[in-house]
Amino acid sequence: MFNVKKLSIYVVVIAVSGFLFVWFGVFNVSASDKHWAITSSFLEWVRNRSISARAEDLTVPDLNDTVRIKRGAANYAAMCAQCHLAPGVDTSELHEGLNPQPPVLYKKADFAEKPAETFWVIKNGIKMTGMPAWGIYNSDEQIWDMIATIKAMGKMTPLQYQILVNSGQHTHKGGGHGETGSNRSGHQENMGNSEIGGHSHSQSSEHHASPTQHQDITEKPAGHHDDGHTH
Repeated sequence: MFNVKKLSIYVVVIAVSGFLFVWFGVFNVSASDKHWAITSSFLEWVRNRSISARAEDLTVPDLNDTVRIKRGAANYAAMCAQCHLAPGVDTSELHEGLNPQPPVLYKKADFAEKPAETFWVIKNGIKMTGMPAWGIYNSDEQIWDMIATIKAMGKMTPLQYQILVNSGQHTHKGGGHGETGSNRSGHQENMGNSEIGGHSHSQSSEHHASPTQHQDITEKPAGHHDDGHTH
């Protein structure tokens, strides 16, 4: 026989236990304290199902368009590379410090294979992960441009990536942001490749001098190494 009184006691005990769990700060919200494996798996499942349900009706444009790839490079470098990295940008303070750690988009095939879901995430962001809703300041076309860049980056060398970034301008809805790729690339390279314990923002004039855009990207300008840095 169904015992309402016993069920009510269970509910009260669970509710009080949950309150005490929160009240005494048992759960550690520190980003340096990783989730349990079962917690991470559950949150990833919830996230993936939520994104999939909302992205299934999106129409994906041609992401192999070279003009689109070029347009998206400077925006990716300005808004995404500090967390999600790029060819020649092997790590960063933000990438190492966030929990959950941002995925390295251009190295993960599923982001290229599911562009509609990637578009939805970039446009709308994800709660409590550090992922912003870039759709507030960027048009759908600008977001698709960045996805085209991400898809193409998997086959780029660091030098090819930097030349592509330097050829464009960081833009938002309605026009330019006033920052060219070459103005930003030197700072990004220093930050992305600096040792975590030896952070340095010093920049030489060579860092601000972008590789010539008329040069074949297979050639290496004098002073450049394989990682795209000027030394």
